[in-house]
Amino acid sequence: MASLMKEFAEARQIRLQGRAVFLAEQQLAREQRSSDLQAQAEATATYLAHAEETRLAWEHGRQVIAENALESRREEVLNRAAQVSEYLGTLNVTRTEQAAEDSEQRAQEVRTRTFKTRSQLKHIRKARIRDGEASLEQRQQLRKARIRDGEASLEQRQQLVQDRAALTKMQLEDLTKTRLDNATIDAQQRAQEFSDRAANVKASLAQIESSRLADAEAQAFKLKAFRSQLTNSVWSGDRATVANPPVANLSQEDTTRSPDASEISTSKPKKKNPKSESVVASAPEPAIAKPIEVKETPKPAGKIEQFVVDYVAQLSTNSSLLEVVNDRDTVRDLLAQGANTLKVDPSDILNTLLQMAEGSST
Repeated sequence: MASLMKEFAEARQIRLQGRAVFLAEQQLAREQRSSDLQAQAEATATYLAHAEETRLAWEHGRQVIAENALESRREEVLNRAAQVSEYLGTLNVTRTEQAAEDSEQRAQEVRTRTFKTRSQLKHIRKARIRDGEASLEQRQQLRKARIRDGEASLEQRQQLVQDRAALTKMQLEDLTKTRLDNATIDAQQRAQEFSDRAANVKASLAQIESSRLADAEAQAFKLKAFRSQLTNSVWSGDRATVANPPVANLSQEDTTRSPDASEISTSKPKKKNPKSESVVASAPEPAIAKPIEVKETPKPAGKIEQFVVDYVAQLSTNSSLLEVVNDRDTVRDLLAQGANTLKVDPSDILNTLLQMAEGSST
């Protein structure tokens, strides 16, 4: 136990000595660090002082350089300003002189152009006056030529209208003559046909009359024979055996006889009517051709003129009356439609058309 305590004490002593040594070493190290720090601080202060001096010297040098550069820039700006001012002055003088020259040149060009324009206008005016006189003379000549052509064409159209009127008149006369001849021939044919039919009717009536007379005689003979048979049968006392057959014959004869009598009574008036009709109709037959010989009563001119105006208005070519007169097909169609519509002579329509055309041309 004592040894253990002694060991503890020795160990403690050793620790205390080690601690003291450590503390002494630490103190020395602290002093060394303190001295190092002091030396480093002095070196840093010296360095900082040197760096500050260097910086100040550099700043002073830079400031001097900047001032020198600013001074040089000022001098350069002043030089450039002087150069620019001198250049602008020179340019202004040059532009002023150039403007004066340009103004003078433009004025000279304006005077030259004005002179040329006036000369050109004078020439153009003279040329227009000459052209106007030439065109006026040409128009007058053309007008005279048109007047001559119009007169010639008018005379030609009038001659053509007269020729066509004469031709149409001849055609209408031929047509009228042909119609009269045809009407005469038709009347003769109808009269011959009527006389033939009347002869045929007379012959048929005579044949019917003879056949009816023969039938009547046969019926009378049969009736007479029946009566004699009936008388013989009654007076001979054989009524029962003889009376019946004659009765049947009588009834048959009566039935066959009665239609003949009725036919005679009904057919005779019917056959007499054609006779009377033939007698009545045969009287006015020669007068069939008279309506053709009667002069046609012309329709009012107003209807014909209105028809001509309507016909010309409905044409798709918008032709005038003179153009319609000069067109043969159109005139032919107009005459055909007018004759069918108004029931008038085509010559009346043609005369009205010619009068209207002459009135429009004048």
